[in-house]
Amino acid sequence: MEQKWSGKVAIVTGGGGGIGRAVARRFAQEGARVVVVNRTAAKAEQTAEEIRAAGGEAIALPADVSLEADVSRVVADTLAHYGRIDVMVNNAAICPQVRLTDLSLSQWNEVITNNLTSVFLFSKAVIPAMLQAGGGVIVNVSSVHAVATLEGYSAYAASKGGIAAMTRAIALDYAKENIRANVVLPGAVHTPMLESSVKNLDTPKEEIMRQWNDSQPIGRVGQPDEIAAVVLFAASPENSFMTGATLVADGGMTIEL
Repeated sequence: MEQKWSGKVAIVTGGGGGIGRAVARRFAQEGARVVVVNRTAAKAEQTAEEIRAAGGEAIALPADVSLEADVSRVVADTLAHYGRIDVMVNNAAICPQVRLTDLSLSQWNEVITNNLTSVFLFSKAVIPAMLQAGGGVIVNVSSVHAVATLEGYSAYAASKGGIAAMTRAIALDYAKENIRANVVLPGAVHTPMLESSVKNLDTPKEEIMRQWNDSQPIGRVGQPDEIAAVVLFAASPENSFMTGATLVADGGMTIEL
């Protein structure tokens, strides 16, 4: 039986860990050739090596997703290596916790460029290749912070809300040209980003993680593979009628009063 993504090419940003790594591995398991993009070269290569060790096909391309030159290089190298781009997963993000009045302009710009501008740059760079090939799909990983947030997340929430809005605009711009765009809103997921956000000298990490688990309606935080499954659903050609959609995977977080 042929794998669903056999012969297809997927670029995954932030593929060196957390949700991005899970997405990259899942696409490879389904037969896709995966381009793992990460700021840290060693992390990108580690994911690519894991994929190859499991019998999949992947290359690692280190890049700063906020820089147009790096984005252009990744897309050009992908086309040179594989000749096509079928799926673009914009997942890379940073998440400092700083209250608005304590946030410097440089910190604000860093969050916006890494989280939001990167989606613009990669989408703009891959769409011409997708158009030439007759279609493609973009899946953007936003966050529940796009619709509800916590203290200290002003820049992050703004960037993630922007991703959700931009996804709808991309979907509309290219709806008649067989390019679909959907956005996934994860809730609390057990990733290095979440662990770094619970660093607290007064409270042991294990206790904070227990509190995170207990605070979720479903009784636990999510796992990266659970978000990867939603990303693949959003990208799947079986869902060819779905574009501009917002898919929430948050363990019930945003439905609780």
